[in-house]
Amino acid sequence: KLAASADGRFFVSGSSRNVHFWDSSGRRLQTITGPDENIGAVALSRDSRFVAAAFGSGQVMVWEVASGRLVRTFELGEMLYATALALSPDGATLAAGVYTGVIRVWDVTTGRESAPLEGPTARFQALAFSPDGARLASGDANGDLKIWDVASSRVIHAIVAHDWIESVAFSPDGKLIATGGWDRAVRLWDATTGRLAREMKGHTEQIQAVTITPDGATLLSASIDGSIRLWNVLDGAHAASVFTIGEEWLVATPDGLFDGSPGAWSRILWRFGDTFDVQPVESFFNDYFHPELLPELLAGGRPRASSDIARKDRRQPVVSLAVADGAEGTAKVRIEIPKTAAGAHDLRLFRNGSLVRVWRGDLGASKRAVAVEAEVPVVAGENRITAYAFNRDGIKSADATATVAGAASLERKGTAYILAVGVNEYANPEFNLRYAIPDAELFAGELSRRQRALGAYARVEVVTLFDRDATRANVLAALGRLAGEPVPTGAPAALERLGRAEPEDAVYVYFSGHGAAIDDRFYLVPHDLGYDGPREEVARAAKRIAAHGISDRDLESALERVDAAHMMLVVDACQSGQALEAAERRRGPMNSRSLAQLAYEKGMLILTAAQSYQAAVATAKLGHGYLTYALVAEGLARGMADAAPRDRAIEAREWLDYAVDRVPRIQEGTDETRILVQQEEKTRAPAEVQRPRVFYRRETDSRPALVARP
Repeated sequence: KLAASADGRFFVSGSSRNVHFWDSSGRRLQTITGPDENIGAVALSRDSRFVAAAFGSGQVMVWEVASGRLVRTFELGEMLYATALALSPDGATLAAGVYTGVIRVWDVTTGRESAPLEGPTARFQALAFSPDGARLASGDANGDLKIWDVASSRVIHAIVAHDWIESVAFSPDGKLIATGGWDRAVRLWDATTGRLAREMKGHTEQIQAVTITPDGATLLSASIDGSIRLWNVLDGAHAASVFTIGEEWLVATPDGLFDGSPGAWSRILWRFGDTFDVQPVESFFNDYFHPELLPELLAGGRPRASSDIARKDRRQPVVSLAVADGAEGTAKVRIEIPKTAAGAHDLRLFRNGSLVRVWRGDLGASKRAVAVEAEVPVVAGENRITAYAFNRDGIKSADATATVAGAASLERKGTAYILAVGVNEYANPEFNLRYAIPDAELFAGELSRRQRALGAYARVEVVTLFDRDATRANVLAALGRLAGEPVPTGAPAALERLGRAEPEDAVYVYFSGHGAAIDDRFYLVPHDLGYDGPREEVARAAKRIAAHGISDRDLESALERVDAAHMMLVVDACQSGQALEAAERRRGPMNSRSLAQLAYEKGMLILTAAQSYQAAVATAKLGHGYLTYALVAEGLARGMADAAPRDRAIEAREWLDYAVDRVPRIQEGTDETRILVQQEEKTRAPAEVQRPRVFYRRETDSRPALVARP
């Protein structure tokens, strides 16, 4: 039994004899215990002040949410129990559908009962108050929808809506009623006339729940077929479907856009016409992956794919590979692609899930068979070699895989490189910050201490670039050193401590400072930001800032050439979510696709402090930005990231996931905002809760990076 708050911030569940309160991240907030173990229904008032639960003992109890105080207990009578509950939006009226076909109505404040609403002999399955509390909609096991006038106990409309109704919901303006039942259909009814307004079909099993978003634009239906569907209220069009497989999830639109947990990409298939014409959604990553798709849809956005997925040439290139012995530290790899009318483009080669080589562009497979060779450094033990390519329409081939054993003599402890960049003092002092360098120092200091304590690496090298040293040229030179480039003339001497990353190494890159979303790109803003005018006129200097900034494409180009076992990029800057998304506030597409594609292929973990439209916040109370505080001060220093499971081992993904979950919870007040935005953004309402974004590769990490042992 479930009920959700109107703002989506928490929900209530009835289990055994307990009523549990949960926040939107799944954290249990509190538990209220009732009189017996049979909870028939729960309800939450729209203003989230009161919660009600019906028990098999015949009692209906109402509590105050904030305090957990029991407000009122109503007795239904011996051998009677409620199968449906509803609280009016203000929590003043409670309706209980008794299984005998009667609706009991009480005033919660006084406890006084109104005249009952006499219904069918079938049990009530669902009740919902209109937004003004004047009407009540009921759905029962006969499939009848009734709309009642609460004050007069009169039926306004009686409608045969389904063969069995499981759920009813009013639209926020009270003009429509949504119903879902056993006939697999979702229907919208005109609440004034009782006429059918729209019908939505697509679920393959019965509908269990329906609701309409607070803006009235989207209807959600949940079915026992394992999916939640989103429908446009205006025209009834299917907007998207959400699927879950265990802890994995995926959302996809009918035209092919998708987002979700990486583990779901290869486990959920698109079916085209014939039952056996299927392909995993991952095959369409290049054109159809759309980060933050679900929040965008729920916010009223209507994203559209750039091309019709059904018209794509879905003939996949056939990639095969052979690997020669890697005993001497290098494996010789031969990749073959037969001639194919669909062509072959952008061949990629991986070792243990990390990109080591790319052949870009058209490989010529539409005219002849293609064969390429490469030498790949290997490590001691098993090395998993993988290759895939794309056809001319960007459809990914199946993976070609092989394994090669690296000799035991290759066993070596690598180096952990930590590059931390922080900018408090900008060339233009109007953009100075207070906490960027403390954040970078905290990150580098605590991570290096933990890595040395683990003893997994022979060396831990820390290089910091602060203030005047944190220029575009120096940051890119540092990344170039990790790819084997020489230190440029005039660069900080500290860069000499960086070397070419090897397959056994780990690379951690951290940036704290301003970030800027300009057009469809995201930029780290270095010390030499390229603008010396007043802060309030910064929008006019967007092109200059972009020319001096470090773009996502710059990061892609620099990091693609780094060959390390483990790579992580943490960006604690405002609008840092733009590294994975777009500048348009209500959209989440990755117009800056290059960085996420790099994370997808190199096995990198990328953590950004906020979504593209949000500010990353720091406070004097903490002395740090929320992201770095959660990630380092709590996650590492206090061991709080060791959560699932608590095994005294904090792995890299576990660490970043903790920060994503934790940051929204610790925001109670701010006194500084890192923000470099377009002028019109200054007129916006106060920033919403900062929500970091994490991105990592699609596959299970066979050699997960261990960050610390708390």
